[in-house]
Amino acid sequence: MYTKNRNANTKRWGKTAFVLLGLILILYWRVQIFEMIKMIGDRDAIAAYLQQFGFVGPILLFIILALQVFLAVIPGHAFMVAGGYIYGLFWGALITQFSTVIASQLAFLLTRKYGRPLVDRIAPANVIEYWNKLAKSQGALFFFFAFILPIFPNDLMCFIAGLSLISPRKFFLANFLGRLPCAIFITLIGSHGFELPLYFWVLVVLVMILLSVFWKKFSSKFEQFFLKKLPPINCHCKSINP
Repeated sequence: MYTKNRNANTKRWGKTAFVLLGLILILYWRVQIFEMIKMIGDRDAIAAYLQQFGFVGPILLFIILALQVFLAVIPGHAFMVAGGYIYGLFWGALITQFSTVIASQLAFLLTRKYGRPLVDRIAPANVIEYWNKLAKSQGALFFFFAFILPIFPNDLMCFIAGLSLISPRKFFLANFLGRLPCAIFITLIGSHGFELPLYFWVLVVLVMILLSVFWKKFSSKFEQFFLKKLPPINCHCKSINP
């Protein structure tokens, strides 16, 4: 029992330290972050500004992309495109993927812990009600497509998922796999521009169709296999009344 409690305390302190580190970095680079946010929609301006910071640039980009999950005012796609433009497809997509996945999972866990009052600060009540009714009994498949299809407010869906019945591990699965195509696609626009050949766009459409078919057919088996390998995520959640 003592060992179990000690491990739980260690995990809790680890999560707290991670959040505090993020807040410290945000405070430390607050001026630079606000300067980049002012350059809304200007890829070249964002790129030029990030390049001034050398190796610190990717860290600032990571923080900005994580913050945009919580703050609608930040133009996430503009920064994703800029990341591809500066750092190339591989590193740009890597920064985009991990920053948005980590921030989305944090948004989910915070909502699972603090409930509806937290979400009410993010969006209007009628919008929350609409998506909450659609999502509250949904599983990983629903949230997977919520991150891919443009009809969904994908950042808001992280908070909506926290109000739903989906488990943290299943949400992480949908979060990671659903964010990945977007991270690659938008970063690719930044690294190669819109002058990609027609066959590339045809390939993108085919991949999306195949991905949808694959998920519908094999999602349950894939979830079972993946969730066995994934360690449990303890969020010490309070009960929620969505």
